[in-house]
Amino acid sequence: MKKKFLPLLLIAALALSGCTAGTKDSYSTKVKTSEEQILSSTQFSSGDVVKDVGGASKDNKEKKDTDSNAAPDASGEAPNVWFINNANGIGWSAALTTSMNETFDTDAYDYTFVDGQGKFEVQIEAMNNAIADKADVICLDPIQEDGFDDVLKAAKEAGCKVFLVDRKVSADESLYEGWLGSNFDLEGENAGKWLVKQAKGKKMNIVVLQGGKGASAQIGRHDGFNRIIKKNKNFKILAEEIADFDKAKAKTLMAKYLKKYGNKIDVIVTHNDTMCYGVIETLKEKNIDPNKYIIISFDGEAEVFKLMVDNAKVDLCVECNPLLGPATEKLVAKMVAGEKIDKTNYVDEGVFTADMAAKELPNRQY
Repeated sequence: MKKKFLPLLLIAALALSGCTAGTKDSYSTKVKTSEEQILSSTQFSSGDVVKDVGGASKDNKEKKDTDSNAAPDASGEAPNVWFINNANGIGWSAALTTSMNETFDTDAYDYTFVDGQGKFEVQIEAMNNAIADKADVICLDPIQEDGFDDVLKAAKEAGCKVFLVDRKVSADESLYEGWLGSNFDLEGENAGKWLVKQAKGKKMNIVVLQGGKGASAQIGRHDGFNRIIKKNKNFKILAEEIADFDKAKAKTLMAKYLKKYGNKIDVIVTHNDTMCYGVIETLKEKNIDPNKYIIISFDGEAEVFKLMVDNAKVDLCVECNPLLGPATEKLVAKMVAGEKIDKTNYVDEGVFTADMAAKELPNRQY
């Protein structure tokens, strides 16, 4: 049984060849609690206020069965499963990688993990290696939406099933089995709905620090948020620029916004928590109280909950659940067994206001 972790092999290859439930005021993507904690596209609806949000808290974590969901492939051997992540960083991405590795790095699978290192070319090389290894299922968290068409066609022709985790691709849906992750568009909408409610018709100017250009999270959060905000004439988006989900770039961009717009800024929106940390640091370095602004972030890391508890330096966090391993395993088992799965599968997530943070913080797993 091989269980491989291959970041260094790919670096060498490239050298040679040239990403508790709240109650009151909590919006949710959750419709109902399913036994498998997976919501298919047919079960999904808009984020209305509900009493139980679910999400990535200890109380909602699935207990892994003693017996794995894995079923032998057609040859009777353990399924050959690869996971190619986006980048094995810290916080959210590390939580996703840990969840996948803890689920599949067992004797039940012939498992290979590859660190995508945040590089498109690394992911393409890994996909080709997985195809050469005759993988039963390749789980891919794509760094960007475009550019995967050819390698997906190659995988399909080779009989390797590709399953997308977290982010999506722009390729034809026939080239992959399905996708599991967040409704980024609805995340953006829910942030916008909350802000509309908070503003109560008051005029507000907004600056946005966007994630990586072309990434599913960046596109969805931008589109969903802007759709709501542009329906309300009291809001004006002063600027929205790319900061690549990166703390250092967020610090630079926030300093630029402050210099250009100064006291005109009322609301700061960051497409992930990492950029939010950069924003807070920049404000503190310039002796500006973060509480001067409404600050909205996405992901739901424990550190941002601490900022919410700490005199409400962050006002709203829209959760993006990274604990996708157990749900992925159930879908992989169906694929290996030759069963059809839905193309779109959503995970349970919540939206948390500052007044919920103290209660929820002990439940954060990442």
